[in-house]
Amino acid sequence: MACMSTIKGLGERTGIDRSMVSRLLHMLKEKGWVKILRPNAPGPVHWVLTEEGRKILPPLTASGYESIGGEEAQGLALSARERYISKGWYFAIARQDGEMKRKVDCVAYDYEAGIAVAIEIESSAHVLRDHVEQVRRHMLEISPFDEIHFWAHKAAADKIGELRSELRSEDQIKVKVFAVEDDGFL
Repeated sequence: MACMSTIKGLGERTGIDRSMVSRLLHMLKEKGWVKILRPNAPGPVHWVLTEEGRKILPPLTASGYESIGGEEAQGLALSARERYISKGWYFAIARQDGEMKRKVDCVAYDYEAGIAVAIEIESSAHVLRDHVEQVRRHMLEISPFDEIHFWAHKAAADKIGELRSELRSEDQIKVKVFAVEDDGFL
């Protein structure tokens, strides 16, 4: 079932001024990402995402993140998604093109500060046993992003924090580590 909303409803849920919501919806309509559903009776017009529009949204379930890892990574990605979107940031799975030299798991953008963020979702096994050197290397391979954020469960996040502390101070400020407990964000 398609998720429908009115301009008023979207404005109330997002806290965005209704005139801005209207402008954004019309822009999305021009791109084919939303369409208007006209009511049979007098009343507000409803907007609905098209199939193309749904493709641009970050997934709402863990299985939508299987391209970046197993069950643990998928859960971590959902925690990251929730955090960034709740702050009003852009968030998406990054392109996972095999020919790219450096692939990040997800990307975020802080509109207010103008900061582009690379996001690495790290499973505990990846950090604690398998690829410590790769994690360290990713801390230094930030370009073209302004910052890199690592998301992991507590023990792995502690290890990432140790690796971060080995960096030069000017590099440390570009690296942030987020620890997630099994039941959610710390």
